[in-house]
Order: sequence, then structure tokens, then C-alpha cells
Amino acid sequence: MTTLLPHLRRIAVHLSLWMLVAPPLHAQQGDTAPDLRLIGDIGAGVNAAPTAASAQSNGVKPIPYLNFDYGPVFARIDTFGVKLTPMGAGSVELLTRVLSDGYTPRNAAAGTAHRADSLPLGVGTLQVTPVGALMANFYHDLGKSKGNLIDLMYAAELPLGGLTLYPQVGIEHRSAAYVRYYNGDDSANSLYRAGASNNTFAAVFAEMHLSGPWYANINVRRTWLGKTIQNSPRVQRTTLDTSLVSLSYRFN
Repeated sequence: MTTLLPHLRRIAVHLSLWMLVAPPLHAQQGDTAPDLRLIGDIGAGVNAAPTAASAQSNGVKPIPYLNFDYGPVFARIDTFGVKLTPMGAGSVELLTRVLSDGYTPRNAAAGTAHRADSLPLGVGTLQVTPVGALMANFYHDLGKSKGNLIDLMYAAELPLGGLTLYPQVGIEHRSAAYVRYYNGDDSANSLYRAGASNNTFAAVFAEMHLSGPWYANINVRRTWLGKTIQNSPRVQRTTLDTSLVSLSYRFN
């Protein structure tokens, strides 16, 4: 349980970011009280999320699994936010993400200082259409990098009895400042110059009904790193594989 506490503290920090700047939701919605029923899944899992750069940790850790709506507030595994106003087939959202992008370099030599986890805050939208879900999010890192992140994703739904698959494809843009902080080489004789990077990815999220309100969830994702990140002396790979396995209880 103690290994979950750092992750829970990080979630609390990220939630506080948008709570501090979110406008009064009741004022936007008039006198109509929002439906504050908890709908979705709460559980625990194990997440494997290594960093692109060579690090001392392999990135495997237990995490809480949160995927629910509570009125205008929502959690989507690593994304937390509040729905500000309706738009199209979804809404405009104020967002933050819990990204395990911080690391300590594998070789503790000069110029290899620890990189802290990012603190992204931004706006975005999730549009759920008859042909699938479209997501577009923009974040600014309030942490050490001061860089920007842009995520674009499409997800489909394939029900197969007690198993539902959600294949996903997308692209993430990382600004030069973000790449410089996490993948830059700060040694005095380095010729590497960090620039912006576009990383494409494909993933499959599988949801399996076990019994009653209990579900098992598996997510696997491969990211193809952009050339700017691949060329960093800190990075010795062209792709990055992440995964999540969890058990959750569904509230209706």
C-alpha cells in the first residue's frame, strides 16, 4: 500500500491544478443542480511505463485505477478534469495528466541530474461520435520543462460479448522545451540540439467482465519516437512500449 502513496499524492497535486483555476460550474449551469452520481470504475492495477531515456527504474509500479464521471468531474486513467461547457458531441474540458516521465539517468555521472515529473495543465475535448471517439488536448507543463504537449487520438469500440476492445491510434507533439528537459544532453561537449518531436502511437484497451460489478482491464501501447528524441545521446531506442493491468469495481 505504501508504494501507492506517491502516486496518490501526484494525483492530488494534479487535481488541485484545475480546481484552483476552474470557473464556478454552478454559475455556468444556472440553477440546475448537476447529477452527482458516480458512474464508472474504481480499482487498482500495475502500470509499466518506462521512459525513452535510459533510467535507473524500469517504470513498473502499482497505481490506483480511476475511470469514472462524477457530474462534470471525470477521471480517465491518467487524465483528470472538469467539463466546462458543451461542444458538438462532447464538451470543452479543463485537464491535467499524471505522466510518469520523470527519471534518474542510469549513469549517475556529471550532467545527469534527476528529471522531475511534469505538471501538465491544459484544455481539450472528447467527441464521442457514432463512428468512434476523437480526442484533442493541449497542455502546458507547469513543472521544470515549461514545454507544451499536444495529443490527438481516435478510438473505436469493438464489443465481443463479455470482452470489449478499444483500438486507438494517435499522435503526440512535444515542444522543443519539453524534449530539451527530458531528453536533452547537458554535458559540455555534446553536439546534440533538442527540437520539437512528433511521436505516433497505437494502442488497444481491453475490458473484460468478470462477475457482477467486477472488471479486468488491460491496455498495451506502442509509441514510435520522433527522430529528434531518437537522436538524443540519452535515448537508445526507437519505440516505447507501455502497458497497464487492473481490476476494478463498476458503479452505475
